[in-house]
This record gives sequence, C-alpha cells and structure tokens, in this order.
Amino acid sequence: METTKKELSYFRLKLENYLSEHFPEMQNDKPFITARADEALTTYCDAVAQGFSHPGAEAMASEVLYRGLRFSKYDTLVSVLENEFEKELPSPLPKGFPRYF
Repeated sequence: METTKKELSYFRLKLENYLSEHFPEMQNDKPFITARADEALTTYCDAVAQGFSHPGAEAMASEVLYRGLRFSKYDTLVSVLENEFEKELPSPLPKGFPRYF
C-alpha cells in the first residue's frame, strides 16, 4: 500500500475548511485547491516583502484565496430548508446537514 505525504499549508487548510463548510461539491477539487493555496501564499509573501504588515498581507492573501467563492448554493439551500421547513426539521440540525441531498 502506497501512502502519499500531504504538505501542510496554512492556506490549503484554510481553503479546504471553507470549501467543506460552504462548497462541499468543490472540496475534492485538488488541482483548484493547490493552485489557489499556492497563489495565496505567493500573494502573502510578496506583500510582506513589499513591507505590508502580516495582518495586511493575510487580508490580501485571503482575497486571492476566496476569489469567486462568495455565493454558496449550499448555504442558500440550508437557509431555505431552515426557513421554509423549520417545523419538519430536527432541532438542532444534525452535523453536516444537508450534505445528503
């Protein structure tokens, strides 16, 4: 059995967490995650090298990391289900609900 090492990357982990919570359909898109995390890291390093503060560089990198990921169909679905079917749904919602849809 062959195992692969996964490089620890702050930006990769941050993006993977965000995708799992808001864009579950994208959480297995490894090429996208790798490219976006690498781009965010480059942005962060360039910003620090140019004299930006670490929080400022982090904000710039986050803009790159989350570019185009503001509207989530998943979050919309959860909101509609919670608002329209409040009485029919268990409270609190099961963890990961409604990833089964």
